[in-house]
Amino acid sequence: MPNRSNLIQASMRNFASLFELLLKKWLFLLLLPVVLAFVFSYFIAVYLAHNKATEIGEFNLERLEAILKLSDQIGEYAMNLTEEDCGKLTEYMRFRPYFRGVLLFNDKSFYCSSTTGDLNLPLNTLLPVDRLKDGSQHIVPETPARPGVPAIITTFKNEQTQYGAVVVFEGQYLIDSFIQPDVFPRAVKTVVLGLHGATLPAAPQFSGNEVITVFAGDKFEVHQDFVILLEISKALFWHFYWIAFGLLLPLIFTLFVLSSLLLWKRNGRHSLADDIKSGIENQEFFLVYQPVVSSEDGKAKGVEALVRWQHPQMGLVRPDLFIPIAEESQLIVPLTNYIFERALADFSQLQLTTDFRIGFNVAPEHFIQSDIEAKFRYLRDAFAEIGVQPLIEITERQLLTVDMCERIAALRELGILVAIDDFGTGQTTLSLLQTFTLDYLKIDKCFIDTIGQDSVTSHVLDTIIELCHKMNYVAVAEGVETQEQADYLISRDVHFLQGYLYAKPMKLNELELWLKEHN
Repeated sequence: MPNRSNLIQASMRNFASLFELLLKKWLFLLLLPVVLAFVFSYFIAVYLAHNKATEIGEFNLERLEAILKLSDQIGEYAMNLTEEDCGKLTEYMRFRPYFRGVLLFNDKSFYCSSTTGDLNLPLNTLLPVDRLKDGSQHIVPETPARPGVPAIITTFKNEQTQYGAVVVFEGQYLIDSFIQPDVFPRAVKTVVLGLHGATLPAAPQFSGNEVITVFAGDKFEVHQDFVILLEISKALFWHFYWIAFGLLLPLIFTLFVLSSLLLWKRNGRHSLADDIKSGIENQEFFLVYQPVVSSEDGKAKGVEALVRWQHPQMGLVRPDLFIPIAEESQLIVPLTNYIFERALADFSQLQLTTDFRIGFNVAPEHFIQSDIEAKFRYLRDAFAEIGVQPLIEITERQLLTVDMCERIAALRELGILVAIDDFGTGQTTLSLLQTFTLDYLKIDKCFIDTIGQDSVTSHVLDTIIELCHKMNYVAVAEGVETQEQADYLISRDVHFLQGYLYAKPMKLNELELWLKEHN
């Protein structure tokens, strides 16, 4: 019995030790994410609060810059007045928000005020005479109109005649508008504007919170010595802190799950670039075709070949995700070659009219390949056998070099049609259009969308169309979605239209039915 009792006691002690060890382990695993979330949230909140306060400071410097530009206009008007025109100044300044008034002076005294009319005050009333220089800006503790109330002034002076003007605007009114009291959480508690060692308000009172400084420097046109001091409110810090904590805590808890998924993906296909390479080998990419319709008879004279990717794990992957990666990974050329062969295989099954065109998006990297001419000669002949003429659409994501332009010119001599795709949104310039001859110019959808809108860019479309006509390019409008857009483009002799108004990108079997119905 004693031995059995000792054995039970030993087992209980071992179980208690194991339980205590497991409990500590689980407590550590549970508390560690909380501690990390607290720590990281603090630094994130500090960073975001600083950024927000800096953003407010820079925004207010922009406002100050705008007001000072208005003061330049007022100063220019005042400098054109004579000593008999004091009444005109009063009328001119009657409705000027932010501005307290204008003082005119000669070589002896201030002789006119837009607020009180004629006056006679010494030149050193506002600041020492030697500081009354043309274009200088100062913070002064008071003005004749409002003693004891600080203001910001801009001085203007004709050094030859010694006549000048001082434009005064309400500094405290401006400072109060910086704080934005109706916004929650209020970003800054106190704002102080400084210039040449003087501040507004004259005796700043901070409440102990962190204060950041935003200098005008070279970033703004206002005087480089302007500086804004902003006291960050605690409410803003805690606002960002609890948002960061609420987001970080579940994120850290799922860290091990994400790490496991990343390790699993790394043990499989190592990156999306590797996936693209494998996708080409496994023929995971397929083509859809969007008809290009003639504006004369409404019939399709060609199509644009668009690549799609059916990923075995991720499903259908958007082109805007994998095309840039293919370009960065030097895989765009093999992918484009795959597209050529895929389109050739597809259209060999169709009965088409002569001169039917297939447009292919071709990146500039393709034109630095040594075998480019032989490859396109083969494509020209292969497509010609099935009654199709290839059209290469040069994408604008990279600038075309002189060598690339020479290669493109050589392809045109082989009978390959050339177009600039998405014209106006990329690297193509007017000087580049003069460098070599094109066949087609495709107008980007963003310009088509301006039809019927009164916007700044609405006239750009007409300019592009006129450019096409003058340079004898065939104009193709992309992204046509409404009849209003189609009518507008047809009325301006745009040769071809492409967009959802006519057809969406379709697989080969859908395209065949569509062509039979519409052609």
